[in-house]
Amino acid sequence: MSAVSDFLESWRGRLIAGYATVTLILATVWLFSLFGPVSQAIEDRQLEGLVSVANAAEVALSSSELPVSEVLGKIASSDRLRLTLISATGEVVADSRSDGSKPTGLPSHAERPEVAAALQGSMGFDRRVSTTDGVEYLYVAIPSSARSEGAVLRVSMPVAQAHAAITQFRWTSLALFGTSFVLAGSMALFWSRRAAVPVRNLERVRTDFVANASHELKTPVAGIRLLSESICQASEDGDNATVAEFATRLSHESERLQSLVTDLMDLSRLEDEMRPTLTGETCDLASVVATSYGTHLRRAQDAGLSFKYVSELEPNETCRVRLSIANATLLVDNLIDNAIAYTEQGSVIVRLSVDGDNALFEVSDTGIGIPPAEQDRIFERFYRVDTARSRETGGTGLGLSLVRHAVQRGDGSIELTSVVGEGSTFRVSLPLAV
Repeated sequence: MSAVSDFLESWRGRLIAGYATVTLILATVWLFSLFGPVSQAIEDRQLEGLVSVANAAEVALSSSELPVSEVLGKIASSDRLRLTLISATGEVVADSRSDGSKPTGLPSHAERPEVAAALQGSMGFDRRVSTTDGVEYLYVAIPSSARSEGAVLRVSMPVAQAHAAITQFRWTSLALFGTSFVLAGSMALFWSRRAAVPVRNLERVRTDFVANASHELKTPVAGIRLLSESICQASEDGDNATVAEFATRLSHESERLQSLVTDLMDLSRLEDEMRPTLTGETCDLASVVATSYGTHLRRAQDAGLSFKYVSELEPNETCRVRLSIANATLLVDNLIDNAIAYTEQGSVIVRLSVDGDNALFEVSDTGIGIPPAEQDRIFERFYRVDTARSRETGGTGLGLSLVRHAVQRGDGSIELTSVVGEGSTFRVSLPLAV
């Protein structure tokens, strides 16, 4: 016992114990996500993805002079995804799977639930078995005014694809659960052997990280436990309305946990990739920004904001940078997310241009601004300028830290200009891929 006590009292023992604590917390989150009510949550996420694709297609149709079928074909990045443009009379006028000619022989779609809703000016959803191929699909339809011949833009995806995502999620969770212990043990062993900084600094770093991660996980975990108990009690009382309400809130807390775990995993991955990518992997930043703009358009509109995308590129000009699509999307999404979340009224403007050998991406808002004393710390992990507002909007406190690491991964730089009460502007410069 005395040897064990002495080891735990040593800084190496405490470091390993700290990593073990974090591992157990993350394992708890993964297990909950693995055996919790993930099916509906993933299907809802699939529907959100279809809405994003529909909005992106509407933007592309408005800004492109290419034939409708060609534009829809480019948006439909998977052969399991289908986009159709439908007239006010229910006639299919364009299809992403057509060869460019107008589809013929198809029945009127005017009575389809999702199309009927879109024709009435609202967003339509449905899940049914297709009469054409006998496959069950998820459908999303939105009103469209991009082209004169179409009134409704519809996106569909097989339900089996959503089920495959659930299965993949479970296997991924099991793999993460198994490897987390190995990774945590390896990290603890590595740092215990290689650490050369004073013991006091090591203890402070470990304590801060464990405290931050534990604090961020504690609130949603406590909420999930309380909601679970409340649902059980309401179910026993036969109060179906309360069960439905608490189930919705439980799903929200589960998504919050999943978002935090995802951000932690992305941060760990990016911190491991200290040098700019040497694999030659590149992406078209213009495509990433346009897609992200379409994804966030409805959210900004719902918040009553003026949301604009200004591209200074030539038509059909690409803007390739040395980042993977995942890292570029993470960078762009987080900056736009923050701008919308911290702007109560006014506008959010997204700009993309090329200056010499660099791509310049900029997000400006008329939000609350960032005090000068806080600006040097906003890229730190878990740091928040306005803690209450960040939690209200569902932020994890890791967004700008992820942005900084993604920019470093692309061998770029990021600058901030902000005035309290007037807004903020983040400018990212990334070298163009040769």
